[in-house]
Formats: sequence, C-alpha cells, structure tokens
Amino acid sequence: MKIIISGSGYPEKRNIITNPHNKYIDCRKKNIYFYLNAVKAKILHKNKQFIFLPLPGLLPHEADVIHLFNEVADTKRNWIATFETEIPRVLPVPGVAKYDNPELKSQLQLIAKAECLTLIAISQATLDIQWKLLDAFPAIKAAVRHKLHVLHPPQPLLCVKPRLISPGEIRFIFIGNEFYRKGGAEVVLAISQLTEEDVFTRGQIQVTLIGDITQRHNIAHRQFQDDEAFYTRIEHLIKISPHIQHFTTLPNNQVLTLLQHSHVGLLPSWQDTYGFSVLEMQASGCPVITTNIRALPEINPPGAGWLIQQPVNDEYEYVVDSLESKLQIRRQIVQQLKGHIIDILRNPGVITQYSAQSLKRIAEQHDPGKFSEQLALFYSASKQMHYTTAFK
Repeated sequence: MKIIISGSGYPEKRNIITNPHNKYIDCRKKNIYFYLNAVKAKILHKNKQFIFLPLPGLLPHEADVIHLFNEVADTKRNWIATFETEIPRVLPVPGVAKYDNPELKSQLQLIAKAECLTLIAISQATLDIQWKLLDAFPAIKAAVRHKLHVLHPPQPLLCVKPRLISPGEIRFIFIGNEFYRKGGAEVVLAISQLTEEDVFTRGQIQVTLIGDITQRHNIAHRQFQDDEAFYTRIEHLIKISPHIQHFTTLPNNQVLTLLQHSHVGLLPSWQDTYGFSVLEMQASGCPVITTNIRALPEINPPGAGWLIQQPVNDEYEYVVDSLESKLQIRRQIVQQLKGHIIDILRNPGVITQYSAQSLKRIAEQHDPGKFSEQLALFYSASKQMHYTTAFK
C-alpha cells in the first residue's frame, strides 16, 4: 500500500514506517503548516499548530491513506492518526483555559469528520487521557468513540534466551539523552549512597550511563529546576564513582551490544510519554527498573521488571508544584531504586526469571508482524472507503 506521511522522524519510524512492503510518501513539505508554523514561530511568536493541510493538488492521487503522528488533517482525503498524549495536540495559551481554547474546539471538529477514520493511542494511559479530554466535549466524544483504538508500538526481539547470571559483576545500564528528565541524576545518587553504605564491593556492580549531562532542563520540574550546585555535585559523583562509567553518546550498534551484555536496565524517568528504550532493553533480555508514570506500568508489569511506585495525577504523571514536592519525589525515586538494587544483589537469580518474562511479553504484545496486520486492517478499511467514494 501507499501511505502518505508528514514526517520521517523517530516517532514515525517507531509507529508508522514499520512495514517494508508498504511505500511511504513523505509529504511534510506539501503541508501548508510546514510554512505557516515557521512564520508563527519566527515572526509572530505564536504557538505551532499540529495540522496537516496539504497544498492544493500536490498530494499523490494513487496513495491509499494519510497516516499522521500527533497531527490532525484538514483534507477531503481519508486519514488516520497515531498519538501519544491527546489528539488534537494544542499547545496552551497563557490566560486561556484549556477547554476554552478556540484552536482546540476547531481542531476537535476535524477528528469528528468522516475523513478521520481511526485514532490510534499508543497506550491505554494515552487512551484514558484522550477520554478525559473528550468528556468535556460530549458531541465530539459520540462522533469519535468508535474511531479510538490502542496499539502499542512494535519491537522485534533482539535475543531469544533469557539472561543467565554467573558469579561476578552485575551490570546495570541507563540510556537517556535527556539525562536529568530520564532520571540519570537519581541513578547517580542511588549508586553513590549505596557505595557509602558499603552495600556492595567494587567488583560486584557496574553501572553504565549513556546520556548527555549538559541536557539539564527537566520539563517535569516546571519552574522548580535544579540549581548549578546540584548539577556540579552529580557530575562530581560520576567522576569519582568506581562503579559508574559514563558516555555522552554511543552509536546505536554499540548501545545494542551493551544491552546484550547488561543484566538490568534503569529508567527512573520523571516524564515520558511512552518509554521506547524499555522495549529495546526488554527485547535484549534485559529487565528494567522504571518509575510508574504514563505507559511504563503497562510495558513493565510485575514479573517482567521492577516499578518505583509513587502517586500520579489523572494523566499518570508526577505533580511537581513546589520545590518540596520535587525533593520528596526525588527522595522516593532514589530510596525505591536503592531497594530494588539491593533486592537484586541479594537474589540475582530473579534477573533470569524477569528476563524470560520480558522476552515473552515483547514477543506476545509487540510482535512486528501482528502490528503490521492490525495497521493493514485500518488501512484496508480506508482503501475500501476510498474505492466506494470513487465509484459513487
């Protein structure tokens, strides 16, 4: 099939450009908003709009369907959208209540139209957030309820045998380019405190950190960002720790090799819409310790990994509304992370057990073949409607 897309970045490659038998036609530069958003940002200093409005007559006629990520379409052609939080995606306007935003109301009309065939949430958490949005607009909810589906991203298995544990060092790995948002600082604090407490010997544990420590801004912290002294402390702890090795970045093939030789993954993230690195770790036979935000409890269930449990709001996120709340969340992340690491050191055989369950759930719930089959059903429905319309 021929699928029109509006970009070919990581989200599209992870959720749309997944079937080598399809032809994907990138029409990003045929979208009027590709140009309007540039003007809005640079000249008008206004919010970007996540809309696909094709330039008249420039879309290929032979394409079967448009498939977007986090965008809505304003077109007479049939379209589908995959989304990670809400759809439509509308950025907040200062002084305007979310549900009073005229852009939101206008774009909600687009998903209610007949041309919008399917709306694919990447997790149940995403679908729950979408239902909350639609509860405020009952007429739209009634028009789109049948269009909403959950389809988790695909992930091929990267190994077939569970991780076996032999006497010696247990290797942990953290991957997160946005080092602080992904919980890199909390990993460093946990390992440093355990070192001070003499919980393990030098040859008992190794932690590999892959992430850019200059990426300091943490969106989850809002206006309560950490200060220079905190960043300096974390960088110092990384340098002096005998258990930590740090890489700012590594080629993907080297990361995958490291995963194959690691025992436990670490993602104590403050904010994540999904957690794709968790899938890659699990597919490598490497079970993961994560926080319990957004989709992470879905993809890291009991028996396949370890969760850091804390209260979340109705959008499955941590609430940082003061300096003290941030510090309290940090204390809990560090404390529970330490507890999980201690339990693993005391009972390393659990790694093999969780590794087997991680591989099993990837094979069953993220199988690329089944994912492609499900997308094909959505596309074929679109194709059928396309032909029906064409012969009317």
